[in-house]
Amino acid sequence: MRLMLTLLALLAVLAGCGSNTSGVTVKFDEDLKEAIAELARTDGSRSLKELAPGDWTSVHVLTGPASGARIEEELGRPAEIEGDGTYGGDYVQDGNLLVFQRDDDIVRMVSLGQLAALGAGEYRADVVLRAHGGGITMTGPDGRPAGR
Repeated sequence: MRLMLTLLALLAVLAGCGSNTSGVTVKFDEDLKEAIAELARTDGSRSLKELAPGDWTSVHVLTGPASGARIEEELGRPAEIEGDGTYGGDYVQDGNLLVFQRDDDIVRMVSLGQLAALGAGEYRADVVLRAHGGGITMTGPDGRPAGR
């Protein structure tokens, strides 16, 4: 009986360790890429939540290329980096990789291909993209620079 309880406890611990990996593949999002590029051309502003709707509470923006180890270091957790724009566990595109998170879980990873218009960092879901002169800054709803 003790052996059975010990095995069950070990399995629970191992299952908990597995939850740190994302299991989410990188997807190239042409619509989001075009929306951000258009925003930069028109000197407009829009919330990222409006451009990339979904059940996420923060986004981590990285600029590639980036090794899987660097991505994991920046995210502070293990992540499986595979899918569009990846090779051998690394992100090989020159553009932005957006890692959308809900609390501590990765819910979506998006490649913008060669577009590197967004500043690297971690941002809350209320981040606003403000374009001026072809560049985009990430701000809070109040216009102040955003980031954690």
